[in-house]
Amino acid sequence: MIEKHIANNAKHKHLVFILNKVDLVPNWVAKRWVGELATHRPTIAFHSSLRQPFGKGTLIKILSQIGKLHEDKKQINIGVIGYPNVVRH
Repeated sequence: MIEKHIANNAKHKHLVFILNKVDLVPNWVAKRWVGELATHRPTIAFHSSLRQPFGKGTLIKILSQIGKLHEDKKQINIGVIGYPNVVRH
């Protein structure tokens, strides 16, 4: 719903899918989702870990490319939509 709203009402905004915690699913599942979503938008498989991180470099490259598209602006706003990693008791 949010993706459609942005695509229809804010065409100047860039959407990137970031699949976080892909280490929690089998590799074939992550690859399949990345392949499917990448047909619509830039998609990154991401895992932040001190031992085996991946996706960070790709994310930085995409943000850098978006920044170059908007060099005339002093700043770029980035919104993140997702579920927090918080358990409430």
